[in-house]
Parts: sequence; C-alpha cells; structure tokens
Amino acid sequence: MVDPQNPLDRVHDAVRRSQFRDAISAASAVPATELGREQLSNLMDAMLSAAAGLSDGSIDELAAYDLVVRLGNRLSRNDVYRPAVELRVNCALFNKGVVLAQLGRAEEAIAVYDDLVNRTGGSRQLGLRENAVRALFNKGASLSGMHRYEEALAVYDELVGTYSNETTPVMNEAVGKAMINKGIALAELNRLAEAVGVLDEVVKRWSDATDPVLRERAAKAMLNKAAAMIQLGQDGVALKVYEAIETLYGRDKAPNVRKQVAVARTRKEALEESLR
Repeated sequence: MVDPQNPLDRVHDAVRRSQFRDAISAASAVPATELGREQLSNLMDAMLSAAAGLSDGSIDELAAYDLVVRLGNRLSRNDVYRPAVELRVNCALFNKGVVLAQLGRAEEAIAVYDDLVNRTGGSRQLGLRENAVRALFNKGASLSGMHRYEEALAVYDELVGTYSNETTPVMNEAVGKAMINKGIALAELNRLAEAVGVLDEVVKRWSDATDPVLRERAAKAMLNKAAAMIQLGQDGVALKVYEAIETLYGRDKAPNVRKQVAVARTRKEALEESLR
C-alpha cells in the first residue's frame, strides 16, 4: 500500500503509473540527507526509469539525470554500494550528454562527457570503461560537428591510445569508429595522406573480423579511402579500392556489410562513367 505521507512511496507509485514528470517532481522534494544508502540507490533507479520513460529531451528528463548524479555524490567512495551507484551515475551522465547533443547544446554535452570520463575512465569496472569510451567518441563527434577538427583529432587519439588494447565488442567498435572519424577529420583538414594511413590501419585491424559490425567499419574505411584517393587525383587507385571491397565482402552474409558493398558498386560505376 502506498503511504501518501511517504515521499519515496509517492515517487515509486508515480513511476509505476507511468506518471514520470510527477515522479521526478516528487523525487526533487525528497530530503536526500535523510535517506539511507539503499533508499538512495532505489531512488536513483526510479529516476533512471522515469527519464527512460520520458525520452523526450525535456527539462524534466535532464532534471532526472541531474538528480541521479546528486544522489550518487552523497555516497562515500569507500561505501560497499559505491560500485553499483557509480554505474547509475555513469549512465545518467552519458544519457544527459546524448540528450544535450541532440538538442544542439554541444558545448554542454562536451562538458558532461568530460565529467563522465574524469570520474570513470580509469575504472576497473568494464561497464564504466565502456561508457567512458562511448563518451569520448561522442565528444569527438560533437567537436567535428562544430568543425573543430584539430580538437576532435586529439580526442580520437586519446580514445585509441587508451582503449585500443581492450577486446570487448563495445571497445572494438568504438575504437574502429574513432579511427574512421579521425580519417574523416584529417581529410577535412586536407591532410589526405595521413587520412589514408589511418583508414588503412582500420582495414588492417578489422577487415576479416568475425564481428560483422567491425567488418562494416573496415568496409566504410575503404569507402572513405577511395574518396580520399579521388581528391588526390588518383582515380585508378580509388577504383581498385572499390574492387577490393567487392572481393572482400561481395559474398558477406551480414546485411550491414552488404550495404557497404552496394555503396561501393554504385560509386565505382559513377567513377567509371566520369572517366569515359
């Protein structure tokens, strides 16, 4: 039974009823100084659920993430609940950064990603490191979106240098995406030879990976290399790159990889037509 006089009961009841804004409002009024660590943890879960229920980029969704972080900060570093609490704080910060970026508030998003990485980038917890690498990638993407390519390159270098030896799928994917984006940023800076070198490294690492996501990254790197070669006036080399994509992945069963093959075929035909 819900006790209307108990603020925590009101929060959890509102979440159960999918009244997410009411839940966030009620949680904001809860005196956090009077909560035990288990109550803090449960309230953080409720706020993450409410934010996920909204998923609308609203002030309320952002307020829920901020509340999770404030509640998590109340727990001491040596508390036995701390590892689980850090995962919740980490999740809230990452989601807040994503929402801010989607709202076009890139500078604020970058500050949130920096906070996340500073808190958890060197953690032994895999989940925290995975969100840290995602945050670094998103920070680089935000900088590139603002045409701040030199800064983006520094972020991608930090990501690759820190996490390239990790072996989990999430880490491998993030490193691959970062290297491709680094190649694109170098191309935007007209550092085409460097861009090709980075893209070649992506292909060397993951062209025959068992994970189709990584094979897709390799195929995309080859597509970007072909584009760079065209810019360098080396159309013949670009054609060979398109042919290599067909050779490597023409019979690949993964839909995401086949999509890159189709792009390569279309671009190859267009290039051949332009050279006639």
